[in-house]
Amino acid sequence: MDVIFRSVVGKLWMTIIALFALVLTIFSLLLVQSFDSFYSNRQSKNLHDLADGIAVGLAQSPDMTAAMEMASRFGLVHHTGMVILDEKGKQVGMSEGAGLPRIPVELLLQNPALHLPDALAGKHPATKTIYIDVNKSADRTSNKHELLAVAVPLEMAAGKTGAVVMYQAIEDFDDTVSEVRFLIFVVGVIGFVSTTVFAFFLSSRIAIPLRQMKETAHRIAEGDFHAEIPIRTQDETGELAASFNTMASKLNQLVDALSKEKEQLASVLRSMVDGVVMIDANGKLAVTNPPAERFLRDWDFEHSDEPVPLFPFYQEVLRTGQEVTEDIPVQGRIWSVVMVPLNDRDQIRGAVAVLRDITQERKLDKMRNDFVANVSHELRTPLSMLQGYSEAIVDDIVATPEEHKELAQIIYDESARMTKLVNELLSLARMEAGHVELFQETMELRPYLERIQRKFTNLAREREIQLCLEVSTTHTHVLMDPDRMEQVLTNLIDNALRHTPSGGSVTIRARGDKTLLVEVSDTGSGIPQEDLPFVFERFYKADKARTRGRLGGTGLGLAIAKNLIEAHGGTISVQSKLGEGTTFTIALMLHKNK
Repeated sequence: MDVIFRSVVGKLWMTIIALFALVLTIFSLLLVQSFDSFYSNRQSKNLHDLADGIAVGLAQSPDMTAAMEMASRFGLVHHTGMVILDEKGKQVGMSEGAGLPRIPVELLLQNPALHLPDALAGKHPATKTIYIDVNKSADRTSNKHELLAVAVPLEMAAGKTGAVVMYQAIEDFDDTVSEVRFLIFVVGVIGFVSTTVFAFFLSSRIAIPLRQMKETAHRIAEGDFHAEIPIRTQDETGELAASFNTMASKLNQLVDALSKEKEQLASVLRSMVDGVVMIDANGKLAVTNPPAERFLRDWDFEHSDEPVPLFPFYQEVLRTGQEVTEDIPVQGRIWSVVMVPLNDRDQIRGAVAVLRDITQERKLDKMRNDFVANVSHELRTPLSMLQGYSEAIVDDIVATPEEHKELAQIIYDESARMTKLVNELLSLARMEAGHVELFQETMELRPYLERIQRKFTNLAREREIQLCLEVSTTHTHVLMDPDRMEQVLTNLIDNALRHTPSGGSVTIRARGDKTLLVEVSDTGSGIPQEDLPFVFERFYKADKARTRGRLGGTGLGLAIAKNLIEAHGGTISVQSKLGEGTTFTIALMLHKNK
């Protein structure tokens, strides 16, 4: 029942019924009032006319007794009581109409509403409704009667005026009112039934489209944005359904646009090199991209018992409302974290953190600083020697021509060393910038390696080092820049001879079928394992203890060699054991084979 009253059908039905009941009640009251007024006025007028007619008849009749008898019978027929009074107000005749209540006439005559004195004075007072209270029992129970009474003057003789009092019971009219009320009740029942039927019919015409809208709204809420309401009418309900369908269509377009925007944003986040983390208002990670997930995994692996450091930054952002910047080292890498607040009007609803891996930048900064320090160190020693020996020559400290010549030779050697250092720096800078110009030609492999071996034969003999050449490859020719390749091999062989003690050996070896491998092996002091990853960096020196003497290199040879080999499309690698020796291997792809 509650469901019916809460529904549109029930509310509309109750509204129509209430409106119908209100209209019917007002109509009934007005109708009863109208009947009451009409019958009351008519009965009053009829009673007054009857009283006037009887008074005139009595006055004109020569036989008063016969006239009174006729008037009594006439009143009896009309259910009217009659009392005739003389000029002194004394009752001289009386007749009780049929069906009238038995009441004491004295009470009627004494009632001031009757205006009996006015009638005795020759006036014509109006008909009045009089209430007579008759006490019939010992317990003084009240019994009221409602009468319609009128008093009119009666000319009895010359100069004498009596009165005729006539009265009727108003209860006769109540029967008519009761019938009218009964008819109204019947009309009400018929109206209630017909109104109910009409209300349910009308409400169903409204409720069915509303139910369809409700079902369509549920479908849209579940994600079916293509749902539509069938439009069957052109009234307000049809217009509402059309507006609802338009709303659903626009909502579908909006959801599609949001989905595409979300996918684009997700693609951008996935493709970003920097990590992105969004923290919601509850302090939880809401959005992360792959670089950020890698950072979180590394932090969890390294600090499994500690919270992610982003959360303290988030608390600081909430406290200050300002950007927070910090560097975090994790797993040998350095991450720069920049966290900014997400503002919703005047309230912070979260934060976004951008994580950038700045390990390479810091490494480049360190390399730049190391480069400046190494260049300064490499130039300071020869410049100091140039200045010192030059001052000795200028101040005539040198006594003999031989000493003078020796100092000049030192100055010349150091100048040549600085020139070589500057030239190698310029060459390395051009190579790293990609400006390497190769003049390749097909060379016969064995004669080319034998020629390079002969360059170092005397130096190896002086140091009592055995210099060997082994060629085991089936390829006799190779395409390369002979000068650049000779520069690389010269550097490798020179390094091997300088770091191999007397009695040791240096071997130049060429082998391989698909790939040409050129190796330079020695039995020297070797390179520590911790230094192997850095041997191809600038200014690397395997022997940290030796001084920058005349035999010392610049520390740029291996870096230049690596760039030249990579320009040929090859690779260079190193293997070494401390105290056993070192092997440098050049791997070249054969472009031409005869």
